[in-house]
Amino acid sequence: MRNKAGSVSVEADKGNIRLRWKIEAGGRRYCMAMGLRDTPTNRAIAQLTAAAIERDIEYQMFDASLTKYRGGLIDKGGAKVWELFEKFIEYKHGKVYKQTLSKYYGLLTSLKEYFPDKRVNALTPVECDKFKDFLAGRLAAVTLKEQLSLLTAAWKWGHERKMVGAVNHWEGMAKHVKRGATPPPNPFSVVEIQNIIRGFRTHPSYAYYADYAEFMLGTGCRPGEAIALTWGDLTDDCSQIWFGKSHYRGNSDKELKAGKAGYVPLSQSLTLMLRKRRPPNALPTDLIFSAPKGGYMDDANFRNRAWKSVLESAGVPYRKPYTTRKTLISYWLSQGEDPLTVAKFTRTSPRMIYQHYGGYIPSNARLPDMLGDIFATPTNRTGK
Repeated sequence: MRNKAGSVSVEADKGNIRLRWKIEAGGRRYCMAMGLRDTPTNRAIAQLTAAAIERDIEYQMFDASLTKYRGGLIDKGGAKVWELFEKFIEYKHGKVYKQTLSKYYGLLTSLKEYFPDKRVNALTPVECDKFKDFLAGRLAAVTLKEQLSLLTAAWKWGHERKMVGAVNHWEGMAKHVKRGATPPPNPFSVVEIQNIIRGFRTHPSYAYYADYAEFMLGTGCRPGEAIALTWGDLTDDCSQIWFGKSHYRGNSDKELKAGKAGYVPLSQSLTLMLRKRRPPNALPTDLIFSAPKGGYMDDANFRNRAWKSVLESAGVPYRKPYTTRKTLISYWLSQGEDPLTVAKFTRTSPRMIYQHYGGYIPSNARLPDMLGDIFATPTNRTGK
């Protein structure tokens, strides 16, 4: 049975590995020798290259010269540093969110810039330290820790596939990076909230998103949680809503961590808004907040277009849409709500509440008076 057009097959040819495929446009056939013996490890490497070719064909980025695909082949010095990480990204496709993959590609760009020709097996600890300093000049501490952890994982993955030597110079580097002080939340004021909602409802291009913006501000939920909601997640009277899944940029719905899912009681204003929004023929599986043309909303598109435009027209200093979550938590705590209740209904940990929002928890407590009147003039025990 022949492979369909665009499908790359991995074949054995006299003990060596080759790839064969066909491009539908023009019907041209390709055959590329990998320069690798037919072993299980090299088969895994070939499968990664085949997946890269298939993906490039699908997205019309195919390199007909095949230079791009030959560049990642293993030689005595190993793959180039950035080529190894690029193959690690290919392995991660479909295993992590697209939003997470964008961080991988950011690191790949830095590796190409700093190590354009360096081979993995020629990399030294000194060069790794210098690259860490290079990243530190560009990134926040928390992002630097993430990227060093990614490099550690990529080298471990490469070692398991015999693509790099046994020494992982990135190991342990991330834990020596101090995260630094976490900036305090910068929530919207009540006046700013009112201006944002009014701005959406009166905007000539983005009034469609007004209910979504009000829901985000009124519940403090994460964007992916709101985007994944369907009418079946609401109680019949729209007084409570169930948060149990999230959706991000083309990824299928993902269930929340155990213990985080559950119903949240809504305010009266949100209940009325949702009753008004719900179509008479709404199905339980229909999205509550869909894109203008149907389907899932894209939170990045909303942020870069609607959110940015409305805040500017409303005269509200720009903060990311995620600030709606910080605003709800801060305001709710300042009203005297129990921090454990806030943690439960915002699906976060009490530790995070106390660590990041402790300044919003009101308290009239004062130190206990353990000393009493012991400093008062002592009574004359002799009666004199």
